[in-house]
Amino acid sequence: MMQEELQERINSSKAQICVVGLGQVGLPVALSFCNVGFVVRGLDVDKDHIELLKNGKSPFEEPILEEMLIKSRKEERFFPTLDQNAIAESDVIIVCVPTPISKEIKPDLSLLKNACDTISRFELKNKLIVIESSIPPKTFESMILPSLSGDKTTNIFASYVPERLSPGQAFEEINTTPRVIGARDQKSRDVTYDLYKKIIKADIFKTSPIVAETCKLVENTFRDVNIALANEIAMICERYDIDVLEIQKICNSHPRVNLLTPGPGVGGPCLPKDPYLLLNPQDSEQIDSKIISNARKINDYMPSHVFHLIENTLKEQNKEIKNSTITILGTAYKGNVSDTRYSPSEKIASLLLETCSNVKINDPHSKISFGAKYEENISKAIKNSDVVVILTDHDEYKNINLQEMKKDMNDDPILIDTRRIFDKEIAENVGFTYVSIGYNNKGIKNNYSLLK
Repeated sequence: MMQEELQERINSSKAQICVVGLGQVGLPVALSFCNVGFVVRGLDVDKDHIELLKNGKSPFEEPILEEMLIKSRKEERFFPTLDQNAIAESDVIIVCVPTPISKEIKPDLSLLKNACDTISRFELKNKLIVIESSIPPKTFESMILPSLSGDKTTNIFASYVPERLSPGQAFEEINTTPRVIGARDQKSRDVTYDLYKKIIKADIFKTSPIVAETCKLVENTFRDVNIALANEIAMICERYDIDVLEIQKICNSHPRVNLLTPGPGVGGPCLPKDPYLLLNPQDSEQIDSKIISNARKINDYMPSHVFHLIENTLKEQNKEIKNSTITILGTAYKGNVSDTRYSPSEKIASLLLETCSNVKINDPHSKISFGAKYEENISKAIKNSDVVVILTDHDEYKNINLQEMKKDMNDDPILIDTRRIFDKEIAENVGFTYVSIGYNNKGIKNNYSLLK
């Protein structure tokens, strides 16, 4: 099949697609192509995951995902499989496997390398290979292409198209967010463009692989650095005994200022790792960046800061943390999703469990407890607690009645509202000691010192 034939099959939605990796990127990508008429084989190594999908059950929370899954299965457009022959049977292979960071804070590309090595065992002539996984700059040219084709570089179409979706908004963002194609040559660029314009109603930029690799990482690094600034400003406000939200409101009235809202740390699949991918180009020495590295340190410190807020607030009431009952509300890294990857809640729970034996945890979207006692019912989780720590801004928590919450808690209840979902004055009038990041109730000691 020549380029023109492949493009014709793509434009008529007759091309067979294989999506490798059916996680929170790969599965929405696969179903998005099914939704516009393609037949898609979804390849994954997790047997239980595949069985769930075959039965029309979503393995994670995502709006409309299960509805689209059932529809695609009923129409015989989506075929989840463990069989690697799905690669041979497809015209287009899209790779969406995770690229985490190691304990040494280095890119771990082993899953991606394994996927590319598996793909390379099949005849790939005139097939389109697309990588959506986040990767360090230079990876496409120096690792992926050699893994896929060795010296046969003229036989395949290949592009890097970094994903740009957020859990909880996957299908909307696939459809409406501009994308970038980093293609190895003009033919690959044209074929890839025809494929993605089938599911994207937004601009599609065409560039080189290294620009596409770098853009994806810079986007998330930009966000990480700006969150770090907001977090550090919040801790400075605690020192001055002022409310960071008032500072934010006034500062953001300036037309060229947009100070973000601080929080308990940065989580999710992208922000905690993409800055490290940016600073670790493939087959090159690590890049030294003071701004990026210090931003990562600040955001990684925030769970410890929350722990200190809890500990110091209890001390202010002459209570010991080891004898207190503490309830964590939220394990997901952000509101209304089930994703707990790199969630600040994990470290906060770990720190609390080192000093306090009675730590309860609740999340209406996830049953992961990080070692604490999981309580499925929010009221039961709150019952007889000295401290409630809100770490995720789920809608269910926003609907909590503060009067009822206070009745369920022990005397002198403490509310650590790291997401600022409640009005501090209302909470204080109800009778809570209200503390948040950037709001230091009653001059509670701040342990934070600027990075040395």
